Amino acid sequence: MKKFVAIFPGQGTQFIGMLSDLYKKYKIIKETFYLASEILGYDLWYLTQKGPLKKLNKTYYTQPAILASSIAIYNLWLYKNNIRPDIVTGYSLGEYTAMVCSGIISFSDAIKIVEFRGKLMYKISCNLNDFYTTGYYMKTIIGLKKK
Repeated sequence: MKKFVAIFPGQGTQFIGMLSDLYKKYKIIKETFYLASEILGYDLWYLTQKGPLKKLNKTYYTQPAILASSIAIYNLWLYKNNIRPDIVTGYSLGEYTAMVCSGIISFSDAIKIVEFRGKLMYKISCNLNDFYTTGYYMKTIIGLKKK
């Protein structure tokens, strides 16, 4: 028997018009975005389709958009194939999608968490001068070599 792994993306995969073709064809895509919009209190689908991109790229909009998109695609996969992956994983933000897909947290809780996470990340990035002076800030390290 074949084994399947679902790997979910992190932030940076968003773009205006994402999932538009699938939205037209599959009710499950619409339902996922409708539910996300109800939870968030704004029309997430409209934002992903019409933008503006500058707004969509703000982390507190980006992260719910990517989570909803990933969950919608996962639900479509289940609907069309009726096969659950043996392993689910994700990169950074994608870990929240993996947790929803594995039943660890609900979609409702995840969308609220990633919106809050996005707000914190946005606040940190906007106030870096304050954080530098207090010693609290985030950095990314890429390319470390193991000795």
